[in-house]
Amino acid sequence: MSTSHPDPAANNTQLVRYSLQLPTMTEPDGVVAVREVLQQHHLIVDRVAAAEAIVTSATGTEPDWVTIKKALQVAGYPVAHTATVEE
Repeated sequence: MSTSHPDPAANNTQLVRYSLQLPTMTEPDGVVAVREVLQQHHLIVDRVAAAEAIVTSATGTEPDWVTIKKALQVAGYPVAHTATVEE
């Protein structure tokens, strides 16, 4: 009788949610701009509201926060804090 072993590489994608605190994002135009920047960096945007964005990464690796934070800074919305969201 053979024993089947699951292939560990078969599903290497893990969904991880993050909360980004963006204190200067308070106007509707800022919400649109932040959503666009986050999507350009391959994050799934779950929610964007005044001063906060909740995003999901489905890559299985940590997002390139240095690059993402730089892009948000250039857009005028510096990130004050980033944390994983536990469900």
